[in-house]
Amino acid sequence: MLDIIIGLLMLLSAFASLHSKDLLKSGVFFVVFGFMSGLLWIRLSAPDIAMVEIILGSAITSILIFKLSRGVRDIGIKPKLWRRLWAGAGSLVLFVFLTFYLFTVREEERVGGLVFEKLSLSGVESPVTAVLLNFRGYDTLLEVGVITLAVIGILALEPKRKIYEWNDIVVWRFSKIFLPIIALFSLYITYLGAFSVGGAFQGGSLLAGGLAFLSLSGQKLPIRENPTLFLAVLSLAVFVAFAFVYALVGHGFLTYPLELSTLSIMLIEISICISTGMLLYIAIRGRL
Repeated sequence: MLDIIIGLLMLLSAFASLHSKDLLKSGVFFVVFGFMSGLLWIRLSAPDIAMVEIILGSAITSILIFKLSRGVRDIGIKPKLWRRLWAGAGSLVLFVFLTFYLFTVREEERVGGLVFEKLSLSGVESPVTAVLLNFRGYDTLLEVGVITLAVIGILALEPKRKIYEWNDIVVWRFSKIFLPIIALFSLYITYLGAFSVGGAFQGGSLLAGGLAFLSLSGQKLPIRENPTLFLAVLSLAVFVAFAFVYALVGHGFLTYPLELSTLSIMLIEISICISTGMLLYIAIRGRL
């Protein structure tokens, strides 16, 4: 019954977010949708994904949406009806396709079985981390590249954008005191990803949440622009370096030798955690 209620609330919040005439209300409903998605992942025994969904989908994304909606309202841009119809039709087709696939795929072809069969060759004990950084490393490398390029695009488009701040003494003190604790815990979550729930994106999203809170309070990290940019592109550089080094010594692009796979994945995970946090921090500030 609880799953049905959460599912219905997700549908209602998504519908309200898409069709609300007030962009601010639309953003609020999107936050509710992200929170409900997080609850659903918890019900599916995936607390690591729930953490990412709530932090990114419900918190950080909402900040970006509210800033964007203010800009859209200022210049009088409204979403057109045909775009909504196309989005709805595309979503319906995707929903029908996925539903058909789930009910027709054979047991031996399910990805879960294949992952657990090869898990001992991945270098980690977590099947999610094995997929993200070993079996489907290409996908993750491209995702890291897309996020990095998107933030570089933000820097190029709006170098003088006004930073959104929430001037409150409680927020100011809370963000400053708890940021070191959040940073330490995000690294712990990243470390856990090799063995259990957790991982680089989960830890990175948690770090980004702490940095976003710091930015909202009107503060910034006490580091210069060049080190900030270096930390932002660190994961892409580390990922590509591992890929090419192993390719040059004959193992193949993004193919880790078994004896070095655990160390390689851990180093890549730590770099992704740091860069994800820095990239989202830069995206919210609009500058280094």
